[in-house]
Amino acid sequence: MRHPIKICSYLIYNALIFLSGYMLVSCQRELPAYEPMRPEIYELYHTSNRLLNSGLLPNYPDHLDSLHSVFSDLNVLEQWNIYHHLALFYINFDVDLERASLYKDSMDLVLKGLETVYKVEYSRNFFIEGHIFKAQKRYADAFRSYYNCREFARKHLPPCTTADFTYQLGIFKYEQRQFEQAIGYFKQALEEVSHCGDSDTFGVRVMDPQKYLNTTALSFEKLEHYDSAVLYYDKALDFIGSQFEKHPEETNPLEYHFLEVATGVVLGNLGGVLARLGDFERAEEVLLRSIETNDRPEYDIPDARTAKIKLANLYVQHGRLDQAKTLIDELADSIEQIPLRNSGYFDILTRFHRLRWSYFDAVGDEVNAYRDLNAYVNLYEENERVAEASRYLDMEEAFRVTEQQYEIALISRENDIKNIYLLGTVIFLVVALGFLMNVGFHLKRYRAINKQISEQNIELQDALGALEQSHAENSRMMHIVAHDLRSPISSMTMIADVLLESGNWTEEDRTLIEHIKLSGNNSLNLVSEMLQVNRGMEGIQKEEVDLDRMLHYCTDLLRFKADEKRQRIVLKTSSVKALVSREKMWRVVSNLIANAIKFTEEGGIIEVSLEQKNNQALISVQDNGIGIPDKLKDSLFDLFTNSKRPGTKGETPHGMGLAISKQIVKAHGGRIWFESVEGKGSIFFVELPLES
Repeated sequence: MRHPIKICSYLIYNALIFLSGYMLVSCQRELPAYEPMRPEIYELYHTSNRLLNSGLLPNYPDHLDSLHSVFSDLNVLEQWNIYHHLALFYINFDVDLERASLYKDSMDLVLKGLETVYKVEYSRNFFIEGHIFKAQKRYADAFRSYYNCREFARKHLPPCTTADFTYQLGIFKYEQRQFEQAIGYFKQALEEVSHCGDSDTFGVRVMDPQKYLNTTALSFEKLEHYDSAVLYYDKALDFIGSQFEKHPEETNPLEYHFLEVATGVVLGNLGGVLARLGDFERAEEVLLRSIETNDRPEYDIPDARTAKIKLANLYVQHGRLDQAKTLIDELADSIEQIPLRNSGYFDILTRFHRLRWSYFDAVGDEVNAYRDLNAYVNLYEENERVAEASRYLDMEEAFRVTEQQYEIALISRENDIKNIYLLGTVIFLVVALGFLMNVGFHLKRYRAINKQISEQNIELQDALGALEQSHAENSRMMHIVAHDLRSPISSMTMIADVLLESGNWTEEDRTLIEHIKLSGNNSLNLVSEMLQVNRGMEGIQKEEVDLDRMLHYCTDLLRFKADEKRQRIVLKTSSVKALVSREKMWRVVSNLIANAIKFTEEGGIIEVSLEQKNNQALISVQDNGIGIPDKLKDSLFDLFTNSKRPGTKGETPHGMGLAISKQIVKAHGGRIWFESVEGKGSIFFVELPLES
């Protein structure tokens, strides 16, 4: 049976938790204002995406990281855009859904608590999540994410900003080959975006409408409604053409470039429809214009390949086989150079094999015609198999089911809240009685507790004495063991050096000997640190030391390690003298500089400085390395810690250097501390008194 006092204490605890939660919910935190992206960063994004879309930037993530390394003060929107672009890259280009999920989680983390400030960006987080689920064929989860996006947009965003959501639903129908329903969504998106004013961004005013017009025309083309397709392609061209005067190249180079690329894309699509309508001359004209526009570096080279395939098919159909052959050869070379083997690559490869089959059939080359026909059929069947998986999913029904589930969850949540308030009322009544009972009970127990504490203090003193004696014996034993280990390990390292310098070894043998040498050196370092820990700091012999000369000596000794990683050590000192142990302070500074080298990437900068402040010598070692995670900061100076991490090139950690450094600095009457931001670097400070 539970003790009544314990029950009362438990109820009091729950009541306090309830009160704290209620007070926290009642408080409102002031949110920061929306901070837009800086123009120079926007321009870097645009240039990078332009290279990516042209197929010239397969190492897009590394390129994006190098761009942002220039900026150390990214705001929320700029940081979110990094993760957004990388998530899209791993969904649509170099498909890696696990990485895409990680970047989507980072997008959520950046906007945590700021959902009502960055509303458009937060709604796009749902889109990315839905795209990932769809690529994983988790269609129910994808629909749920799209539903969440729609509901958030309806509640928090103006009507025109929901156009892109509507468009994405149309794309889903387009991929299901349900083109008539897709057209309905695309037209609805056009209607929604028409309500946006001139104050909106270039993307909303220009990029989105032309995209909706183009995809509407594509859907009509898939339905073989060619006249309607031509109508919407012409509308798209007229709309794009009207924007050139508003965005001249001299003042708006990025916008002008987009308009050029978009014109080339629509012309290529229009040329394909004109060819199907039998208008050979106009089809050839617009296809040549499309190729001339986008078959250039930093333009839409993948779209130019599609236009070339359409033009080559046109030449085959009209017997202009020499011109078709020229385009086929160009396409073969171009497709071979495509770096990413994603869905876009296999789509263009399918079209290319179909073109080459038609060409070889026209010239009577049956062997090559059969080869390309077989390749085309295999690719086409694979594309159809992938499309078939989602073709019969009912998105609207999934939305209705999800909405019903949310309504049920909302009702359940309201009932839970009512139950919580009822429970809170009961708890308050019980707390009053429990408090009075608790006071009376503890008054009786105070005297017994005081007596028990006194007895426990005596026992603890005895245990502490025994523990100190045991620690002293362990330290002596550790000292003996460490000394006994140094000789054989030193001999092993020396023998490895001799073996490396003598004899013609095979590459494998030399690698093994170098591993022996490296292991020996690491073991010696570990033994030295063990000796230092157990040697203690009593009886330090101090002398007047020129700290400026000591820092020069330390950096000169460690510069070879920095050179191995192409790092640069910058020394900024002034003449300061202090009474310290030369050997021990040299060890502290050397350990801090070695750590900075270890945890800084190749090409980094390490700054070592010395200055005198208020009768104190202040030494600092700063790097622009990987920084220290928050979870490791509290235990960084502990002797036995889990904070050990390998260096940026896999350097072996021992984990005792900072603990020893803190002991040495403290024995000198000084202090050591650090400041660090993960991913940006660290700075360690050592402050020493200037004794006379």
